[in-house]
Amino acid sequence: MAIYYPLLLLLLKSFNAIAYTFVSVLCLRRLRARKAQWGGYGYASLMMAFAVMFLVVLAQEWVATTLHRRFVLLDVVGGIASLLVRPLVVHVLYHSERLRLRGRRVWAALLAVCWPLTLAIGVVALVAYHGGYEDTRPFQNLYFAFDAYCALGVIGILIASRNRFGLFARGPRRWLVLLFLAWICLAALEPRWQGLAVAIGIDTVTLAFVFIVTYYTEPMVFFDVLVKKAAFVFSSLLLLTLYFAFVTPLIWAMHLRGWIGTLVWALSVWPIVLWAPWGSRKLSRWVDRLWLGRRFSPGEATRYFLAGLQGSIDAGELRRLAEQRLSAIFQADVEVLEDMPSQSGSSGASAPIAVPIRSHSEVSGAIRVQPRADSPQFLSEDIDLLTSLAEAFSFLLENLRLREKRLEQEKREQQLVLNANRSELKALRAQVNPHFLFNALNTIASLIPREPDRAERTIEQLAELFRYTLRRSDREWVTLDEELEVVCAYLDVEQARFGDHLATRIRASEEARQMRIPAMIVQTLVENAVKHGVGRIRTQGVVEIEAAVTASGLRIAVGDNGPGFPAGATQAFPPGNGGYGLRNIRERLQGHFGEAASLVIDRDTALGMTVVSLLLPVAVPRAVEARAL
Repeated sequence: MAIYYPLLLLLLKSFNAIAYTFVSVLCLRRLRARKAQWGGYGYASLMMAFAVMFLVVLAQEWVATTLHRRFVLLDVVGGIASLLVRPLVVHVLYHSERLRLRGRRVWAALLAVCWPLTLAIGVVALVAYHGGYEDTRPFQNLYFAFDAYCALGVIGILIASRNRFGLFARGPRRWLVLLFLAWICLAALEPRWQGLAVAIGIDTVTLAFVFIVTYYTEPMVFFDVLVKKAAFVFSSLLLLTLYFAFVTPLIWAMHLRGWIGTLVWALSVWPIVLWAPWGSRKLSRWVDRLWLGRRFSPGEATRYFLAGLQGSIDAGELRRLAEQRLSAIFQADVEVLEDMPSQSGSSGASAPIAVPIRSHSEVSGAIRVQPRADSPQFLSEDIDLLTSLAEAFSFLLENLRLREKRLEQEKREQQLVLNANRSELKALRAQVNPHFLFNALNTIASLIPREPDRAERTIEQLAELFRYTLRRSDREWVTLDEELEVVCAYLDVEQARFGDHLATRIRASEEARQMRIPAMIVQTLVENAVKHGVGRIRTQGVVEIEAAVTASGLRIAVGDNGPGFPAGATQAFPPGNGGYGLRNIRERLQGHFGEAASLVIDRDTALGMTVVSLLLPVAVPRAVEARAL
């Protein structure tokens, strides 16, 4: 096993260099963006010192292997970085907890001594290096004493802190104390036993310290950088190392030279290249599912979220469905708010996350996800996913509001058309009724000497007709039975006028009589049949009314044996034909039913009848119209 220690140590240093470089870059980016970060610039400086220390070691290993020499500058830079790590650890922990420390002056004095000691040890190391001293044991003892001083100072700060949350909670504090005790032990063993096992132990302790600190203070950095990105890079590096250690010698043993050897080498490394994207996704998915408890990948979450919001009819239902889907995605309680909540001072695992809902670059609400009780806290990928879903929700909400506005505008326009038609209908009644009244009164006057009983009944029917007209003038919907009653009264008055010259037939099923229809549409059709049909022929006139409920709806037909309409007026909804009354009926039907209703004028040449047919859906009056019933 000892022969694998150099490779293991090299891989461990490589992983340390990669991890600390990633964390350093992320810390600097967050500080430039002025985002809160534990430890501030001190923690970022500590991560950079670690990164420089391990990068210098790797660079010196490469120089020694390939050039068979050492660069003094690299040794100096690496020594400075290694020396700065000790006081920076004390500095970061002290400044993060200085307001909660018991005996703060003692720990401030301990930190104040750290920096002069660092400078003194650096000067001693430089003098010893240039002086060529062969006995390094005094310097090693001094270096161990400095390590012990810094490590015991950190342990004292951890114990003296009154903070019992985050990094200073019981669990992480215990691990950190054990870690720094192990650091002291390994530092004591290093001068006496300069073996690879001790070097591996020191590097492992260093990495464990950063892992613990990052996990409890910056969990987003821990999972997104150390676990996912750094682990992927390390696994890729391990595969490439194994490849160059075992596969490349086999290729060279085949004595392949020139472009053939290059092609074989490229083809042999191609599987590793293809593995990289797949491996990155698999590693990320494995961490999400097994460690973070995420049920969906970002793509799956987006598809699941959008599929659940389809078919929403209003903003309230859209919010409710969004809350249900987001709760399933994040495994937590979710609220879709109409206003952006104020930021509280809480942070960490107990703090909810909230992202704004924007409409035309303005905040119109927010989505807030409550913390999960038994799961890890939300990380940067969760916030990015929530932000993406909030943008999709904002787009759907804006479309829904535009659709509601359009429907509301169409409804207002439709209501205006209906109101205009009602006004036109009232004007039509006021215009037609005087002519009808004049003719009816002349008929009654002629009946009084000859048929007084018939004159009296005609007066009663005329009164009933005008009573219905006045009572229904502000009412849009009536039953067909009520409409037929006034039609019978009207035809009875006209019967007194025309005598045997007019014959009428009314056939309507009981079911049809109970259907609701717009008021005066049948009456208007019958008036047209008498005025434009029967009134224009010399032979006996016939007016027929039929009503029945079919599978297509309520069908009402009014026919007469008059001369009919001009050619071309037999189309459905003939524009400009059929007179003012028919145009009013046509517009009212369109306003109430749209394309679901039809008015058709037809000529039955075999029977010599002109038939005006209405096909209406089974009508249920809307709220605005129902108030007028």
